[in-house]
Amino acid sequence: MSSFQYRRASYGFGSQLTPIGKRLLILYSVIYVLELFCEHWFNMPFVVYLQLYPLNSSGFHVWQILTHPFLHNPNAPIGFLINCLVFYFFAGPVEQALGTRRFLYLFYLAALGGALCGLAFSLVSGFNSAFLGMMPSLLTLIVVFGLLNPEATILLMFILPIKAKFISYGTVIVTLLTFLAKVNPHGAYHLGGILFGYVYFQGPRYLFDPNLIRLRYMEWQMKRRRSRFTVVDGSKNDDDHKPTYH
Repeated sequence: MSSFQYRRASYGFGSQLTPIGKRLLILYSVIYVLELFCEHWFNMPFVVYLQLYPLNSSGFHVWQILTHPFLHNPNAPIGFLINCLVFYFFAGPVEQALGTRRFLYLFYLAALGGALCGLAFSLVSGFNSAFLGMMPSLLTLIVVFGLLNPEATILLMFILPIKAKFISYGTVIVTLLTFLAKVNPHGAYHLGGILFGYVYFQGPRYLFDPNLIRLRYMEWQMKRRRSRFTVVDGSKNDDDHKPTYH
């Protein structure tokens, strides 16, 4: 068992948002309200310049890689509220378990990974539509929460109790199947975000943890020292089998 252990985060329907989580949620909400005013009240094309377009589109600009995660479809306010609920319930426990720095890296790396995978598949038919939103990061939070707390019980749709690990597995399976079936035009973004987030979550834990590196070095030193001696059965009284020291 690894000597590195994540602190188990409890789960409930009370607010567990940290100050960083609250600021991200407020920023996301303020930007969306600004979108609604610009798009529906003042007829100002706000989203069209900041959402992420396919590589072969004339609307593509490099800055959209950074701006698109903070947006949401101004014609889908219900989807916006669902995203806020998902962030509200899952961001706090994940940040408490990983720490603020790793949480922020995880959140934004998932968004960046989703953008890179989405752009890579934007030349494939069925995946060449513009994308915006933090869904890759939100899906990553759900998956990581299930890995941190596999036996935690979640009320799916506030009604059906289900283990967090099954929510995590189901999120990956549904995202993969909708991507392969090409029924979700943004499947590459979602799947890429989960992939990059998972690699970041697992990588430092097993590859770069200083405790594990020190343990492996000590094991290597022990093997090296043992190889310097020859073990001879002491029950045999034979001068030809004397211990040899190097």
